[in-house]
Amino acid sequence: MKNVRRVEAVFEVLRIVVAFLVAYGLTLLVLVIISEDPAQAIYSFTVGPFTTPRRIGGIIQKAVPLVFTGLGMCFMYSVNRFNLSGEGIFIMSACITTYFALSMQGLGLPKWLYILVLLAIGALVGFVLASIPAIINVKLGANIIVLSIMLNYILLYFTQFVLTRVVRDVGVSYTASYEIPVTARFGELIPRTGIHTGVFVALLFCVVVTVLFKKTSLGFEMRTVGSNPDFAVQIGINAVTTIVLAQALGGALAGVGGSLEQLAMNSRFQWTELTNHGMNGVVVAVLAKKRPQYVILTALLMAYIRQGAQVVSSSTDIPAEFIVLVQGVIILMVAAETFLSKTRNKIIYESALRSTENSNAA
Repeated sequence: MKNVRRVEAVFEVLRIVVAFLVAYGLTLLVLVIISEDPAQAIYSFTVGPFTTPRRIGGIIQKAVPLVFTGLGMCFMYSVNRFNLSGEGIFIMSACITTYFALSMQGLGLPKWLYILVLLAIGALVGFVLASIPAIINVKLGANIIVLSIMLNYILLYFTQFVLTRVVRDVGVSYTASYEIPVTARFGELIPRTGIHTGVFVALLFCVVVTVLFKKTSLGFEMRTVGSNPDFAVQIGINAVTTIVLAQALGGALAGVGGSLEQLAMNSRFQWTELTNHGMNGVVVAVLAKKRPQYVILTALLMAYIRQGAQVVSSSTDIPAEFIVLVQGVIILMVAAETFLSKTRNKIIYESALRSTENSNAA
């Protein structure tokens, strides 16, 4: 049985890789068709992200927020709820974090404590906000997707109010907050790459969430509720509480991601539209098959693709929006349970047969 589970786990990784390669190949084909200089476009997309230290650092930079929103969506996904509020939570937590960073700058807190408190505030913002559509969904039966999308725009407009009426620095010519104190911001880890020390926080959260999913009773309850809610109720699991808590924890992770991105990448808060980090987190979680141990890999893959699209758009005639094609194909192929299912069943059958023969021989 353990051997079969191991084979299934390995096959899922291979299936994701194959889906990525197919989508990648289709992308290259599109570049050949629509570009006036296809050779340059393909080179820029495939090799461009690795040509300079700054571009390599850009991959890491783009992966960090996707790790948090991807982990958050693993929680939502684990209980079969597609709560998309991570998109609005990401920008909201960044905004509220900026407000408290400015408000607390006179307290003289040590840097580590200053940043820890701000990340905790971001987590609390995400926890509370993600709970709103979750509770309405389980209590009133309202559609969770519609609720969360509506919440995203409410949060966006609220952040615009805070930005323009509360934290705006009227001394600059553009719409932005006052500058966040240096003692509240993450420092650069590798010079001239843009890679910041928040990478360690992302790695830590990956480990913690993986352990929570695989080694704790809460992880078991979430997986059970997601796979068979009726059975979960029969064995004494409070399905309603588990569903709401999973979504709230997912929102907390998105909130930490928004706070960290603000403190690591921006000296001022100036987002005036949704950032798509939350929606990209959905792609990361789908690629990872709601397994947090794969989130770093899938976040890096998505970050590489987006960095390649950025290089292509800056050096050729191809707009960066073509990246939507890659994301769409990857989601379709990974989410399709029948993709390579015959191959999987054949491999599992042969593995089980060999195990049985070895047992009989012994």
